[in-house]
Amino acid sequence: MAHGEFLRKEVGGDYDLVVKVARDFRSAGLEKRDVAMLEYAEKVTLRPSEVHKEDVQKLREAGWTDSGILDIAAVTSYRNFITRMADALGVELPENYKNLRRDYVDSLMVGKRLL
Repeated sequence: MAHGEFLRKEVGGDYDLVVKVARDFRSAGLEKRDVAMLEYAEKVTLRPSEVHKEDVQKLREAGWTDSGILDIAAVTSYRNFITRMADALGVELPENYKNLRRDYVDSLMVGKRLL
């Protein structure tokens, strides 16, 4: 949820854009560079053993520098770690998240129930 809230604030509070990105970033109207980043992050998250140097090369071809790629890998890995730790400890979201739009929350809470 925190990553969705960060993105929403970065895009001027646009709930609809965040919902589009969360549901299907490939058809959300993002730049090619951002789609490449999210495809890489998705693969690191869902199939990390399948990530190879060709995946890093695709990011370079999309315009990412090696420093930017390192940031993407680090942030993705850290986010995955924090989410797994929170799940393992049974951490629940703050009550104020229940005041957010239902479709927004549902799109960000993949595999979990908040409301």
